[in-house]
Amino acid sequence: MKCPVCGCQNFFVRDPADEFETFEFSVASGDVRFRADAEKAAAPEVQETTETFCNKCAWHGKFQELKKP
Repeated sequence: MKCPVCGCQNFFVRDPADEFETFEFSVASGDVRFRADAEKAAAPEVQETTETFCNKCAWHGKFQELKKP
């Protein structure tokens, strides 16, 4: 999966309890893989409707939008 705007393969989500806390991840073989330091924290579950942000450009949308061809 990659960003539909810039092609970046790294993304982040915000902590639902603290909008200033973010968790970076990539998607490999359909699996969300958080950065090693994010796994130690309570990373939120990424679902189809989770608001997702590109780590490189201004794109953001639902996680399911990354799966579109």
